[in-house]
Amino acid sequence: MYSLSSVIKRLIFIHVLAIQLLLINSDLSLNTTNAYLNHKCLVNQGKYKPGSEYDNRLKRTLKMFYSGSYRGYDGIGDSTFSAIIQCRGDSYGPKCHDCFATALSALSRRCPWYKGRIIWYDQCLLAISSFNSIGKIDYDNNFCMSNAKVVEGNVVSFMFAWNILIDDLTTSATSGDNYTLYSVGEKRYKGDMLYGMVQCTKGLSPKACQECVSFISLHFQDCLNDRRGGRVVGCSCSFRLEFYPELSLNTTNAYLNHKCLVSQGKYKPGSKYEELLNTTIGIFYVDSRDNKGFTLFGDVRGTRVWYDQCLLAITSYDSIGKIDYDDNFCMFNAKKLGDKFAFTSVWSTLMANLTTLATSNVNYTEPTALYSVRETQFKGDTLYRQGRGMRKELQNIVYRIIRYK
Repeated sequence: MYSLSSVIKRLIFIHVLAIQLLLINSDLSLNTTNAYLNHKCLVNQGKYKPGSEYDNRLKRTLKMFYSGSYRGYDGIGDSTFSAIIQCRGDSYGPKCHDCFATALSALSRRCPWYKGRIIWYDQCLLAISSFNSIGKIDYDNNFCMSNAKVVEGNVVSFMFAWNILIDDLTTSATSGDNYTLYSVGEKRYKGDMLYGMVQCTKGLSPKACQECVSFISLHFQDCLNDRRGGRVVGCSCSFRLEFYPELSLNTTNAYLNHKCLVSQGKYKPGSKYEELLNTTIGIFYVDSRDNKGFTLFGDVRGTRVWYDQCLLAITSYDSIGKIDYDDNFCMFNAKKLGDKFAFTSVWSTLMANLTTLATSNVNYTEPTALYSVRETQFKGDTLYRQGRGMRKELQNIVYRIIRYK
């Protein structure tokens, strides 16, 4: 067996950066269930035969979705076929992948051999059709689910409040060059907090998303007007309203992103590279005590994988102690602030202070070296270093900005 030093000499460098999360309260709850909601067999589109061209096309597409579902959305379509997997905005990575697998299995049982079929789960939608539905509003396949409890007091006032919230969330979801078609938020209503979510299917334009949400909110007003919560769910857009925070705060070890460094080539099974790689992984397995979330992507010599609680990087050259300027990405909140210049100044100061704290008098034998957390005030709110807000993930440094009331 090779020692760790011999592995380093052979230029296989793997480092695991464990980043402990600061768990704080937010406007989102820990609802990680994935309940079945509804399904629809589109009988008017007919059935296909096993072994037919439609069957083969469907199998190829679903195989592609099996890997593409990790991204949270995948879609393909032409004049005779289309399929969409769309996960809820906070359900990506393994959550989306698992929801797709569950939905596909259930849909195959509930609508066998139907060309057109749709199934909705709490965390995803799977829709298959014999015509191209990508980027088009589906006005037909929508439904409403409402709370059995009735709002007390002025129903008109409540209608006004939830319509304003949905309008605000729709604007947030469709605004800017990097629009997300997904937004969550809250609005105070007579001493209570009304929470909401709006999401449109990827592929819709911002204008189409706005039109879709407007249509379903008007069409299903009677279902929601006097109810203490509910949702309208469709193929093109959905929204939800509750008097409790209904979505999920990612306090689990969620998948964030990965990158296969194709330029470094591949290694061969049984090669010296694979042998040394396995040796090093064995050493790290003992050191980390748990390999949950660990992933290797085939036989690529260089890989990166980011999870919420750790980074794993493998490369064919010495990257230890060096800044990686290339392998970085950003994840940002759909909500926007009014005075962005003042906010930029505040969070820049906070990051400078955190960086100074993390790098001052560093004792490299301590597990907290090169790591710090802190908060500051911003116009009556508290800005935390981790949680909801702007987030940047880099190989060499990770930080989060969070704004909470």
